[in-house]
Amino acid sequence: MSRDKRYGTKGSPSSDLIRFVHGYLSGGRISWEEIAGDGSGRCFYRVRKGEGSWVVMVQDRPPRDQRGISENDSFLYIAQHLRRKGVHVPEIYAYEKHRGWFIMEDLGDRHLQTEVMRVRRDQQRVKELYRKVIDDLIIIQVEGRKGFDPFKTHNPPYDQGFMLAWESEYFHFAFLVGYLGLCIPDEELSGELEELAHKAAQAQGGYFLYRDFQSRNIIIRDTGLGFLDFQGARLGPLQYDLASLLLDPYVELEEEVQEELMAYYLQRIQELLPLDPKGFREIYPLVAIHRNMQILGAFAFLIQARGKEFYRRYIPPALRSLRTLLRDGRFDAYRRLRKVVFEDIKGI
Repeated sequence: MSRDKRYGTKGSPSSDLIRFVHGYLSGGRISWEEIAGDGSGRCFYRVRKGEGSWVVMVQDRPPRDQRGISENDSFLYIAQHLRRKGVHVPEIYAYEKHRGWFIMEDLGDRHLQTEVMRVRRDQQRVKELYRKVIDDLIIIQVEGRKGFDPFKTHNPPYDQGFMLAWESEYFHFAFLVGYLGLCIPDEELSGELEELAHKAAQAQGGYFLYRDFQSRNIIIRDTGLGFLDFQGARLGPLQYDLASLLLDPYVELEEEVQEELMAYYLQRIQELLPLDPKGFREIYPLVAIHRNMQILGAFAFLIQARGKEFYRRYIPPALRSLRTLLRDGRFDAYRRLRKVVFEDIKGI
């Protein structure tokens, strides 16, 4: 069985899992290949029989909330919800939720990241790809909120407390302190981060928020786009997923391209919603900064705690994006944060 070592390996499938898959596929000659996963504790295999292929996901120790609802519950509910909305996430064919086993559709491995890198010199083609993604994103955000029950997931609401705990403080403690080893007294930075979260929380929420809407979770297919890694979805502001897409460090789009795509997004979404473009743009940098801080915190954690060196190369582009956002004059008052980002962080 081949392995992709970029993310580390999680071992061969158990005999019970093999029996479960063989039972669904009615036996015969079946091959297994461990494939690259994400930053979570999940394990993925591609299984083949004849001309067909399926993806098997294993998450046998899923995070749970205080009610006992697990990440596996979230994954199943959100997958079924999005498919009802016409969004092409993998169809789940069979599962044993209590064991964390899922047999699902194989969408392939032609990520948006890979495709953008392949056609990078053709900026028109890059923008064409992103316009298609934005068209689908708007459907996900607007249609996806209809009938979505966040209480059927283990995901807390995207509010000021969440931004502090899982984005700005994640950046502070996982990236600045844990990864870079900076000694920053909490009170010097915490006040500014709390104020930033308070302002960002003023964004209008209530839309479907995918949370990790970036190029490695978007699959290019002959019949359209496919989407992965959606189990963290909740309700929140429109700006967040657009920032995830445009500030994606795996691709690092040029600022001019980001602006052109932002304009396209605003044009298209106003066909569905009575949205104020100026108000959207005013709140966008606040939300984008939180997304950027979350990325840096997550990369630092994955490198330090889980030994996933794959992510180290993407810290510089993520930091460049954060610096670009903080150069905006409206953030001049955040002196401590700016000093940390522009002066204290060295060698990246």
